[in-house]
Amino acid sequence: MGKAEETRQAIIEKAAVIFNKNGYQRTSISSLTNAIGLTKGAIYGHFADKDELAVEAFRYSIRQIAERMRRPLQPHKEGVEKLRAYAQAFLDLFDDIVINGGCPILNTAVDSDDAHPQLHDEVSRVLAAWEKRLVAMVEAGKENGSIRPDVDADFFATTFIALIEGGILLAKTVGDKKYLEHSVQRINLLIDQMQVSTA
Repeated sequence: MGKAEETRQAIIEKAAVIFNKNGYQRTSISSLTNAIGLTKGAIYGHFADKDELAVEAFRYSIRQIAERMRRPLQPHKEGVEKLRAYAQAFLDLFDDIVINGGCPILNTAVDSDDAHPQLHDEVSRVLAAWEKRLVAMVEAGKENGSIRPDVDADFFATTFIALIEGGILLAKTVGDKKYLEHSVQRINLLIDQMQVSTA
């Protein structure tokens, strides 16, 4: 990676936290220049405008979370245990999510709705990919015999996302992790119902 690429990446990484904490609308170029330590001209030398930087910052935030979510799943085979580990990973990462301003999907979805179509499209794309991944995890569990064949994978996936995002929203807003813990407990109950009985 050359110096220009390193600078561009450093801008993205610093801007990601700022956008996530302050939101797109409340993040001015001056606040970015102050936090990043570069002039407006230097930032615009790497990005066409604030919109492009915001999109790249959001993509970076999502990649970071995805990478951190991937690690705790690696020891688990496809099926119910992988789904449980996936839900638990959100609890384990919650403190870091709060430090960085909350869930970037939730924050960006609220901030960009009806105000920033490109960011809104990015959030929609990420949510669709998340749902697709969850559906694939359920289908893999059906194939290996740990999940019942009649389980509605789409229903589970959308419920999982709603419970996790709602739990994060409540836990961060109220300042009590129990809301996310309750969401994960509800997901585990759904997984119990999906699991093939070993009796």
